[in-house]
Amino acid sequence: MNCDYQKVSTIILAYPSNFKNEFSKCTSIVDDLINQLPHDINIQIVTTNEDSINQINQLHPDRIFETIKLEKWDDIWMRDCLGFINGNQFVKPIYFPKYCDYKNRWDYFKRINKASRKIINHFLSKPIVDLPLIWDGGNLVNNKQFGFITTKIIEDNPSFNQLYIERMIEERLEIKPIIIPRQKGDVIGHVDGYMSFIDHKKIALSSYPDMAFLKKDNEYLEQLRSIVLSYGLDLTRTKDRPIDEAIACNCNKFRRKGCFYTAKGNYVNNLRINNTVIMPEYTLSTKRETNYYNQSNKDIYQSMGFNVRTVNCDALAQFGGSLHCLSFTY
Repeated sequence: MNCDYQKVSTIILAYPSNFKNEFSKCTSIVDDLINQLPHDINIQIVTTNEDSINQINQLHPDRIFETIKLEKWDDIWMRDCLGFINGNQFVKPIYFPKYCDYKNRWDYFKRINKASRKIINHFLSKPIVDLPLIWDGGNLVNNKQFGFITTKIIEDNPSFNQLYIERMIEERLEIKPIIIPRQKGDVIGHVDGYMSFIDHKKIALSSYPDMAFLKKDNEYLEQLRSIVLSYGLDLTRTKDRPIDEAIACNCNKFRRKGCFYTAKGNYVNNLRINNTVIMPEYTLSTKRETNYYNQSNKDIYQSMGFNVRTVNCDALAQFGGSLHCLSFTY
């Protein structure tokens, strides 16, 4: 089962310059990320047309890209929509994020699920094994032995009981699934927003400042800390700084203006490329906070021996995710 700390040679990214939705605003983020990737990494690009391919080649003349053109592709979250590699197979769940206005977007997700198979066949040439679970790829971090997943997977698949879901995962991915609670206020419910494996024995787990609006979040993180330690794993803590800022949407499910929050201040959702960690940076409420959190998280990973590079992810965070969500590596 592939995991974040294993040696990789390739990254898959979407290039949204001609997407017909707001994800096109993230094009500069993808360009900045490409500039920070080690030069020995193959870059595979999903985009919509020849103009986008020409644009990316002109902006990065020192890079060679493998590309696939999918006329109606317009998703940037490659981690969530593709699936999982286990040995010589590609295990593909159903990509159907059940939050916000998902009930009105079935045709969209049906199209993305179908087109994502073309991406897998084009770039990876691995046989696809279907996994009949609604499950985003960001809701898993694993060390090839344990896989931490939030209870969002139980909520999204009411036709199956938890034991059956765990057995399916264990059979298809050959890891022991550890189902952990979902933070009640987090409708996305992705575990990669809270933790990531650094190696087989160590997990990076978010820590939040002691602020009134983060009280329940800090209680939740303490619960996660206890669970992680109960499996004999070691911990290091990232210094995350969530912002009390909901993302505007039209679902009217909650009284606030949006049903989920910006990812601004989430540093644990970084991108690991072998001995390089590409760390998101953010513009926080004050210059002092901005400098402190951006530098502190860089220092944490440098102290563990990583080469740390950075990308400002303010625009990306406005869609609820960061660099780990954006990318698929193998």
